[in-house]
Amino acid sequence: MKRLLSIILPACLVLTTAHARLGETLAQLKARYRDPLPQAHRDPGSAVWLFEGDDGQLVYTVTFNAKGLSIAEGLKPLKRALFPRDTVQDFIDMQLEPYRGSKTTRTLKPGEQYTFAGKTMVCGEQESVVMDEPNGVLIVWNRSGLPSVIAIRPEMLQGK
Repeated sequence: MKRLLSIILPACLVLTTAHARLGETLAQLKARYRDPLPQAHRDPGSAVWLFEGDDGQLVYTVTFNAKGLSIAEGLKPLKRALFPRDTVQDFIDMQLEPYRGSKTTRTLKPGEQYTFAGKTMVCGEQESVVMDEPNGVLIVWNRSGLPSVIAIRPEMLQGK
């Protein structure tokens, strides 16, 4: 039974990694995922969790502002873990859930220039970018090299 739980529990955690959203507190995240990894040598304004993914582990990172609210959340595979499209899409969908139906949400095309938090950027060839600047959310899925997906608030680009 212990062996079965050690297999099922991490799998359940992967399925729930997408349920976090920008603006949550560390206490809310701990209630959902338990305690993050120990803070050795990391910024005390951040937290990291590892989840079992498809053929390896996924790293989930969160950066908090001075008020204790998350202003950046990212997910990426560790080493050679698979990073399936549905895992990334679940992460993106949950981040955008509060803004469903917003007329200001935009999906950018590779090569398209955009401005977020006063910074001008260009959507890369291997990126998918969704933003809603009036609602303060930018999501970038980088599919090149070591893939990752990150959701950020303007505050993250302007400093904590």
